[in-house]
Amino acid sequence: MTYEQMYRLALSKINPMQSGEYFSAGSVSVVLEAANGKYYTGVNIDLACGLGFCAERSAAAAMIADGETVIRRVVCVFRDGSLWPPCGACREFISQLSPENKKTKFLTKLEGEEEKTLADFLPDPWHD
Repeated sequence: MTYEQMYRLALSKINPMQSGEYFSAGSVSVVLEAANGKYYTGVNIDLACGLGFCAERSAAAAMIADGETVIRRVVCVFRDGSLWPPCGACREFISQLSPENKKTKFLTKLEGEEEKTLADFLPDPWHD
């Protein structure tokens, strides 16, 4: 799958919703390409109590349930179509799934397919 196809798939999963004043979801979507060659999607879930989670962790949970921990590429899209880098929590989460994930590539610009690795986002990890 090309980055353009991953981007389009992520966009297709955007479905902002709100249920009452304490729950919203679907304004951020992600597609992960795992080392097993499969693609996993996820969306954010925001809860007022702070127990929600990001789209990256949503997709990673499905990937982990499938027995995989290594991520090759990530495309994360906000509801306006802009590309988003991973937040600090997701950077750390992905880094701890596998040492190989420091090579994970994140699309930062669709035109020209510019990307950064997780190591670019986390140049000085707190652990060895």
